[in-house]
Amino acid sequence: MVTSGTATTNNNKIKSTINKEKSKNKSTKTTTTATTTKTATTTKIKRKSSCLNKVIIYTSIGMLIISIISTIGFIGFTSYSLLYFPWLRSQPKPNIGDPKSRFGINFKDIEFESFDGENNHSIRGWWIPASKENCRKLCVISIHGSGRDRYEWINHTRLFHEEGISILNYDSIDGVGKSDSSNRGVGYSYREHKDVRSAIRLLKSKEPYSNICKKLVLTGMSLGGGSVIIAAGKDKDLIDGVIAESPYALASSAWRHNIFRFLGAGLGTFFPFIKSPFNQLLPKNPPEIIVNTILKLTEYRIISTTINVTKDDTPLNHVDKISPKPILFIHATHDPVVPYSQSVLLYEKANHPKELWTVHNKTHQTAFYSTSIDQYKHKLRNFIKQL
Repeated sequence: MVTSGTATTNNNKIKSTINKEKSKNKSTKTTTTATTTKTATTTKIKRKSSCLNKVIIYTSIGMLIISIISTIGFIGFTSYSLLYFPWLRSQPKPNIGDPKSRFGINFKDIEFESFDGENNHSIRGWWIPASKENCRKLCVISIHGSGRDRYEWINHTRLFHEEGISILNYDSIDGVGKSDSSNRGVGYSYREHKDVRSAIRLLKSKEPYSNICKKLVLTGMSLGGGSVIIAAGKDKDLIDGVIAESPYALASSAWRHNIFRFLGAGLGTFFPFIKSPFNQLLPKNPPEIIVNTILKLTEYRIISTTINVTKDDTPLNHVDKISPKPILFIHATHDPVVPYSQSVLLYEKANHPKELWTVHNKTHQTAFYSTSIDQYKHKLRNFIKQL
């Protein structure tokens, strides 16, 4: 028989057991909930971390693509600007007049074929013969610089004429003048020297020029200076002397110099269509590998668009072949376009007879303008005595 005390004790034990089970279940539920919460939190963190990583990766890829596109665009635009800058910048007012209207000197409009008949191009210019009363039987072929035309030399006409010199003054092919063009941009003497060689053959082999041009001098400014050096090195048996003003030894050296000049001053300085703030967006000091790529691309674009030209057709590679014919270099010490060091390099490479006339100023133009006419005449007369 179970007493009431015993029953009570048993009931208490049962209650205690039930409470323990409840407590255990509650604890298990709490632990499970905490674990679930922790797992969910970890999952959320992982998801956020994964999303963040994706954002970083996609952003990096996007920035890399933009960087590559920007670099390619910069290289292409800079190379294009070197070749086509005369047409990109604002054009000066067109030149007017001719030797007759300006100086009362007779002349003839002439047209002759390109050196190798490429694209059936014709070269156009002026033949300005010396007067019969004052004719030295000496001719000068004058070659303008990039972005210029025959008018760069028109003011020399009176001086040459007074000295009894006949003149062939023409516009280079693919330039801004009246000669034919294939719209290939500036050829930086790789192509233009062939125009000089064609002009040499015109004066030395065809009447009436050959009777007048017993002696022949080539003179050129900047690109023209580089062109006459190359042509003279190849045709030294047909010419008698060279006057090269502000020439470059290597076109690539002039390009490099002007790339940094353009970027430093802001492209808007040279190309008015580029407005602020866009004219300051390009880097002022691009990495050397990018600059070298621009130079190689520009050289390739010139050589690949013409015939009978190689990368070795540079003034520096031909200047030592002109001797024993005399050569006079003329260059300003602070020339902003073609550094003075380029003429120094050419002078050092050239063989005698040679002379370097150093003009102490900051101009990029012929000594006819940058010095006095009397100084220029004095140098010209001394040079002619060597012929």
